[in-house]
Amino acid sequence: MTLGAISAAILASAWIGDGRPMPEGAEWFADRPAPEFRTWFSLLPGQTSAVLRVAAAGYCDVSVNGRRLSETSVMPLWSPCDHTIYAEDFSLDGAVPWPGSNVVSVVLGNGFRNLPPMRFWGGKVFRDAMASGAPVFKASVGDIPLAGWNWRETGILRNCVYLGAHVDATRSAGEWRDAVEVEGPGGRVVPRRAPAIVQIGRLRGKAKWLEKGRVQIVDFGENATGVPEFRFRGARRGGTVEIVYGERLNADGSVNALTQTAGQIKPKEGKDYGEGCPCPAVQRDVYVCSGKREGETFSPPFVWHVCRYAEVRGDVALLGEGDAEFLKLASDVRDTALAASFLAGDNDLQRIHEMCRRTFLANLMGVQSDCPGRERLGYGGDVVATCDAYCLNWDMREFYLKTLRDFADEAADDGWITETAPYAGIATRGFGGRAGPISWALAVPVLMDALLRHYGDERALEFYPVCARYARLVAAKCPDGIVARCLGDHEAIERAPDDMVATAHWHEFLRLTADFARRLGRGEDEAEFRALSEKTAAAFAEKWVEEDGVVANGTQSAQSIALYLGLVPERLRGAAFARLVEAVEAKGFAPTTGIFSTRYMLMALSEGGRSDIARRIVLHSGFPGWMHMLERGATTLWETWKESDDVYSNCHPMFGSVDEWIMRYGNERDAPRSSTLSEPGRSEMLRMSTSNATPASVTFLPPSVSRECGREMLSPPGPIQRCLA
Repeated sequence: MTLGAISAAILASAWIGDGRPMPEGAEWFADRPAPEFRTWFSLLPGQTSAVLRVAAAGYCDVSVNGRRLSETSVMPLWSPCDHTIYAEDFSLDGAVPWPGSNVVSVVLGNGFRNLPPMRFWGGKVFRDAMASGAPVFKASVGDIPLAGWNWRETGILRNCVYLGAHVDATRSAGEWRDAVEVEGPGGRVVPRRAPAIVQIGRLRGKAKWLEKGRVQIVDFGENATGVPEFRFRGARRGGTVEIVYGERLNADGSVNALTQTAGQIKPKEGKDYGEGCPCPAVQRDVYVCSGKREGETFSPPFVWHVCRYAEVRGDVALLGEGDAEFLKLASDVRDTALAASFLAGDNDLQRIHEMCRRTFLANLMGVQSDCPGRERLGYGGDVVATCDAYCLNWDMREFYLKTLRDFADEAADDGWITETAPYAGIATRGFGGRAGPISWALAVPVLMDALLRHYGDERALEFYPVCARYARLVAAKCPDGIVARCLGDHEAIERAPDDMVATAHWHEFLRLTADFARRLGRGEDEAEFRALSEKTAAAFAEKWVEEDGVVANGTQSAQSIALYLGLVPERLRGAAFARLVEAVEAKGFAPTTGIFSTRYMLMALSEGGRSDIARRIVLHSGFPGWMHMLERGATTLWETWKESDDVYSNCHPMFGSVDEWIMRYGNERDAPRSSTLSEPGRSEMLRMSTSNATPASVTFLPPSVSRECGREMLSPPGPIQRCLA
């Protein structure tokens, strides 16, 4: 991907830091005030405009002459900063007195650059796998590199994206001292093109007493990602407020924080989570009140939370009517015209659609995460399952190009595509080392294909070398075409064999890579990868497809994967489809599928003329299913079909693949239509479009209309609301 030009001034600027030594042991979890930096600049007489450009590893909050320029403090976008760092531009029009002396202020937060060495699941230290270090920054105004910085400590005593923030409003700012030039993180600085993280809505909380005078529970009405804004009135100076966040309530009415506890760091015998690490590692903010007579507002900096509920406790007067709000945050993606005006013909389908959209946006914080609380990582598998649903709802072009860049950066050294991007040390059942499982690596060609199909954006083809290099590495490991290891169809109740899922996705990886080679005019590469894909397809059919149409263990999972990915020989497609229908009917139309096969099943049924069956699955009442989640009061999707109140996320996008089906087929009539199943189904036609180079016709709404529509479409479950453009 062509990343665009960057000014010579920002490249010439030095990286700036505070020079403090890094913590050791339990010091990582003790107070370490965030640094504020400042310097001065002047503009030439008659100069009428200027741009301040800031690049940072970590988070930053930027002001000029006391006027805040940052919309949020969770910027810049997270990336593998040893490869790529995204610079933010701020227009100074109206923010400076021309041509006088002007003060630039930059407060640094840790972000993902400076995570504490907490051991996720008792073993994984994300910090060790990342380009970690103290947060640093560089800046320029126009053609002038900024220098002469000094710094002081602030009242932000702690900040961690997983653990929350601790702010002391009574603390006087420290003495100014000289900042130091430091070694940077190593990545190239480029302009940000992907959408920034912005406020997309505001929820009003309702507070009630759990313990009169000491503890309140705030209900924001829906599960969401963002930051709270609390107003404390009449608080005494030095009074401390502690806030814990959760997606659920316990039976006693207190907040249950266990479904988004960082890395399952909870009290458990024999587990060592790191010296000084809080256990459980919940999202917790602490605020020490200033005691201002007019009241004061607290919103935690350099963090975000996922929650519906907040438990607020302290020895000060707490919250009155209207004193608790939640500022919803997400990447600033624009609604498609389809999404802004979409209204399902069925009230329950509309409720599922809105639940999916809430979940999708809650997991769109610079990376597409699997959950915005417990892990916050950009897992490739979730992208494979849901990217088409995302593209039907929003303009995802620049966001997904940035995602591809993240994966490409992580694969640059050894060629292996990682399970998450940015990489955090997780490589489950892959090919060894940093290599992720094949179904998660599939995110790269799948995203390239989606960008070509939905937008005709050929910038996606710039990532072809990543696919070609990886394909040759895997082919050398799997000469017979069978991939033996993978995470498989994660969270399926009845799952296809893992090696079957892995081999099916290996074939899809090869098929897409051959198509990209064809588009690029690389005939020898195309022949190489086409031959490998045909070899893999033959090996798949020989090992798992029976003459009666049963695939592997005959589950919904197995039948759907083989049918949708075109791995059933043509003469057996009708029989395999019949076996899929039987597998669905045998479960009373309840889905037993997982992360991948849920999408494949619904799409294969509709492409095979049985949208009536797909509809019955989607609207199945009771466990398992989407209606079961709604019946249990969910406002965002669960990670598992089974309700969880102590482990699994209650805001997880993978089962949101249903939204693609709702938006494509949800308004079809129930009557089955005929299909020979010997002609290419819609899945095949969509995939074939990769080599036909015909861009889809997509209309996007202006940002102002898009955000307004997003707020209405994301209303809490209830009567259907339609947003008219």
